[in-house]
Amino acid sequence: MRNKKFAAYILALAIIFSLVVSGCGKKQNATVSTEKEKIVPVKVAIAQQENLPEYRTFPGKIAALNEISIVPKMGGKVEQILVKEGDSVKAGQTIIMLEQKDVLSQVNQAQAAYEAAMTQLNNLKNGQLPQQIAQLEAAVAQAEANFNNAEKNYERMKTLLDEEAITQQQFEAAELQYKVAKEQYESAKTQLELTKEKTAPGSIDLASAQVKQAEAALSAAKTALDNCVITSPVNGVIGSITAKVGQLVAAGYSVATVGDLNTVEIQINVTEDKVTGLKAGQEAEISADALGDATLKGKVASVSPFKDARTQVYPVKVQAPNENNILKSGMFARVKLTVAVHENAVTVPEDAIVYYNGTSTIYTVENNVAKALNVEVGPVSMGKAIIKSGLEPGTEIIVEGQEFVTDGMKVKVEGRGESK
Repeated sequence: MRNKKFAAYILALAIIFSLVVSGCGKKQNATVSTEKEKIVPVKVAIAQQENLPEYRTFPGKIAALNEISIVPKMGGKVEQILVKEGDSVKAGQTIIMLEQKDVLSQVNQAQAAYEAAMTQLNNLKNGQLPQQIAQLEAAVAQAEANFNNAEKNYERMKTLLDEEAITQQQFEAAELQYKVAKEQYESAKTQLELTKEKTAPGSIDLASAQVKQAEAALSAAKTALDNCVITSPVNGVIGSITAKVGQLVAAGYSVATVGDLNTVEIQINVTEDKVTGLKAGQEAEISADALGDATLKGKVASVSPFKDARTQVYPVKVQAPNENNILKSGMFARVKLTVAVHENAVTVPEDAIVYYNGTSTIYTVENNVAKALNVEVGPVSMGKAIIKSGLEPGTEIIVEGQEFVTDGMKVKVEGRGESK
């Protein structure tokens, strides 16, 4: 407001001066003489030398602390959804159940194959091979018949899948039965051959390998059964649920999100000329539209030492308490940080600098005459500009009225003050 009044005062003087000149009707040379004697009122202050912190504000997106997309490890049909959006959950709590019917069948088949392999191994070790040949031959015949039936069913289901007459899940179930039947058939043949060659070296080792193979298949089937139960990996709040009961979900695709909204995390991107001034633990001021005029105090949680190859900036994470849950995941925020402290810097009010065709100029006063100094301007912070060269600290500079003076013009100092 004071600057506007002062500028209005200068403008009024200029108008009065022009009226006087035009009313006098003097010659042109008299007008030029009067112009030279024009005196511009100004105010001055002293150029300071101080430690000036430099602040920068960075935009960022808010996320809940430890916000995670929950993805199933295997595909399947959603049978139950046990939570709703906004529910608090604990780590390990079940949130979604996939249909287990087909997987239970796989477990039972694998269990049977494992038990058969164990029985064969025990018989080999106990020397009861001759008595088992007939039984194993019958088992091979039965396994072969099962395999042939499973193979025919698999080929039929493959044709139906190509015609889109069945679902992918139905085809995969037939495919699994085919593979299991084939493995059982091959296992039965192997067991028969081992029995007939009871005197061959290493037969027990081969049987042991069959046991291990069957054991691995059983373990995989049990793991698949466990994967039908989708749990929360962390304590937090359910943010969204994208799955629906009856829907076929695929492995690796998000079905829900969870995170801790009591603390929010904001990722900002910082250029290489500013990132060196940041460190974990330093304070940050966070503002957002949802906060109105209020701000939150946070801290820098991490500063990545690696530049993002895509954006060519450094990711920095800032965390802040959000006890009332005012901030929500996905909102945008502004993070104010101290990126540098310029020690013993020469500073002037930012408005004291006048720019002419790319040249930065500051006016001093010597014997009531304005003197122009071309300066190199550095960073600007809190309304102050750092002068990197061209000005000594303690120099008296014009801080009001500088827009109306030129080098060599007479001025009248009407006020002095500290550089603000």
